[in-house]
Amino acid sequence: MTKALLSNRGIEFDAMDVANDPAAVAALKELGITSVPAVVVGERWMTGWNPTRLAQLVGFAYRERAAPPEELIGSIGQIVDSAIRAVGQVPDSEWESMWPGRDRPLRELARHLFEVVERGVDADVLSAFPADQWLRNHDAPGLASAALLVRYGQAVQAKFAAWYVAPLDPTAFDRSIDADVGPRTLTQVLERTRLHAGQHLRQIYALLEKAGVQPEAPLTDADLRRLGLELPVDVF
Repeated sequence: MTKALLSNRGIEFDAMDVANDPAAVAALKELGITSVPAVVVGERWMTGWNPTRLAQLVGFAYRERAAPPEELIGSIGQIVDSAIRAVGQVPDSEWESMWPGRDRPLRELARHLFEVVERGVDADVLSAFPADQWLRNHDAPGLASAALLVRYGQAVQAKFAAWYVAPLDPTAFDRSIDADVGPRTLTQVLERTRLHAGQHLRQIYALLEKAGVQPEAPLTDADLRRLGLELPVDVF
């Protein structure tokens, strides 16, 4: 998401591959940075997803769009629906294949997508969003089939739908959540949720197509942009 925001505004940057380059990890640690995404400008830096703070650090104009609650919740629901369909199409023989660019199997990508949405509910319940905890790899080897991953997705879907029941109270979305990047409104936390989940949905589509499977009724990039997502050029 950070790279997408910078790229879409024509801002050049050097990307560091912390997943595969020990020197990159060491360079960040020298600055006192222990989590990613991280952006470094000279001696100044930030971590986590906070587009307003990123704009201030890098030096470009940006105004976060506050999507109406109905739009925000509805679009996350569409992403989860689509993810459940896509995950159900993945051949079970593919779940142990590696997530491109990451030392994680595909089943962890699918599980993580649903967890992202579940944590959006938990943030509202607990008034806390420690994203640095769930962004780490928490592999669940037992979720090794489409049927089990779909069940997990459906459980998250039910939890999300049960919590965000219409009519929604707009004032509840303005309250402060203690996030990993500092205080954020619930709207901003859920915006991060849908951006993150939407990008992982794109990745699952790409992996399906690589396996020769046509995604069923997919959300296209144009659909995702209409939902308000600012998408990176690269899927991975």
